[in-house]
Amino acid sequence: MNRFLYGASFIFAGLLILAACSNGPERDIEYTIYSTHSSIELLEGEEFQLTASPTTQTFTWETTDASVATVSSTGLVRAISDGTCFINITSSEGLRRSIPVDVEKLLLLEGIEVFNKANLAPVDHISVLMGKTTELAASAMPSNYNEKIPFNIIWESSDKDIVTIDESGIVTPVYFGNAEITVSVADKPSVKKVIPVEVLENPITAIQVESDLILTLNNKHTVIPVLLPADYGVRDPSLVWRSSDESVVKVTDGEIEPVGTGSAVVTVSLNSNPSVNAEIAIIVALNPGILDRTDWEIIEWNSCISEEPQYVSLNRIPENMLDGNVATFWGSKWDAPKPLPYYFIFDMKREYKIYRISFTKPNDSWRGNLKNGYFEISADNVTWTKLSDWSVNSNAPREHTFTQDGSSARYLRFVISDAFEYDNQAAGPASGARCDIAEFNVFGEEK
Repeated sequence: MNRFLYGASFIFAGLLILAACSNGPERDIEYTIYSTHSSIELLEGEEFQLTASPTTQTFTWETTDASVATVSSTGLVRAISDGTCFINITSSEGLRRSIPVDVEKLLLLEGIEVFNKANLAPVDHISVLMGKTTELAASAMPSNYNEKIPFNIIWESSDKDIVTIDESGIVTPVYFGNAEITVSVADKPSVKKVIPVEVLENPITAIQVESDLILTLNNKHTVIPVLLPADYGVRDPSLVWRSSDESVVKVTDGEIEPVGTGSAVVTVSLNSNPSVNAEIAIIVALNPGILDRTDWEIIEWNSCISEEPQYVSLNRIPENMLDGNVATFWGSKWDAPKPLPYYFIFDMKREYKIYRISFTKPNDSWRGNLKNGYFEISADNVTWTKLSDWSVNSNAPREHTFTQDGSSARYLRFVISDAFEYDNQAAGPASGARCDIAEFNVFGEEK
């Protein structure tokens, strides 16, 4: 009984499946030619193999324009020239299919253009200064080439003892001379460019040293010169040192040896170009130092002692020149009895050897200020000897230093022969001049 029921159940299920299949959707499958590609894009000279199915049929292949592309009896398509056409496929049962073909003109990679990366200027040769680098870059010629070769470039130097170049195109000089830089395409070595390179001297244009020195006897001093520019590169950077008086100082490779009191000038110059030089004024003393001005006295001065009532308030006594504070004094071109020059006579109370005098002109919003003048010394306040002239070519703050030869004196005269005018009407007439000194020093030793 069970077997009968099982059998009936299977028969019933089978009938249901058949019923369902008979009521399903109808499928309209197209009977046509299938190909590996529905269209082809090729460069001139390229080939491409087309295949077609169903494989139960045989096929014939034809091109609509053999000047653009040809096709073999097996479906091998060859691009001939720029243009478009169709490859027609016909099966043995009469089925047809057309495959569009687009052939692009082949643009070969023909050359390399090299340019300076900093300014994009084209480069056919390079002159590079020793100590400096140049960065090169390269581009393809033509820039729109479509040859299937990557533009991977290789930089090479013909002589790495003269110049090197890294993979980024940075040219670094090694030594003076001539070499060549070659840039080529890794996958097409025939495409290359050769750049002649000349490595030149980057000349030394200046030597910086201490401007002046006051030394004590038998105490050596070493001068370390600075050659400019800092990235100079020359075949011969050696220096020549000379003393104007070897009885005062001797010099060897920048080491200055004081051997006698007095003054001399040490000159350092380029061995290869003596016109590039610097001088050091040197004074050799027994015990030099900043002279103590606290017991000095200004015994005479002439600076805008105006007798006109409207200007009396402008009169200044420059006592602060002795205590190290800012001294302000006035000049008056309009005051006929007291015209330029203005002067200050200092009694130093004892006799000194004078080696250096300096004064500092402070930052000041006034146009009026020191312009020209000089220093004088005297042993008796009667006979005066001029030490040096000084000149201030602008209103900018600055220090002025004057190195002397060690002349002896008890009296010192600070003379202002000219001054800039000021235009601050609130403080006085436009033809006047205000002068400030922030610091005044005399360097020497007691005789």
